[in-house]
Amino acid sequence: MKKNNNNGNGEVVQKSEDQGIIDKAKTIAVKHLRDEYELDVEITGEKLLPQYINIEVILEGNVIGNKEQHFSISVNYQTNETFNFGMSPELVAAIRANGYDPYEKK
Repeated sequence: MKKNNNNGNGEVVQKSEDQGIIDKAKTIAVKHLRDEYELDVEITGEKLLPQYINIEVILEGNVIGNKEQHFSISVNYQTNETFNFGMSPELVAAIRANGYDPYEKK
């Protein structure tokens, strides 16, 4: 059984292994959105689900310079696949303005 590291304030300090998973998921999500929709985005929030629930990282963010164009996206950290891409109406409009249909199945 793995020990939890504690920072003295009752908060569990995130293990470097977990941070590595999150960092990799962020890179995958940013690359996916750039490659698929020509978007430059920033990640503003992340949540690593416990392995007994699912092997995914849930990320939130927005288009750089436009907080109204926000999104959430999940990354399976074993297969490196993205899924559950949720978008604000403003982001849908921006993607369509770039000539893409965000709801088209590939």
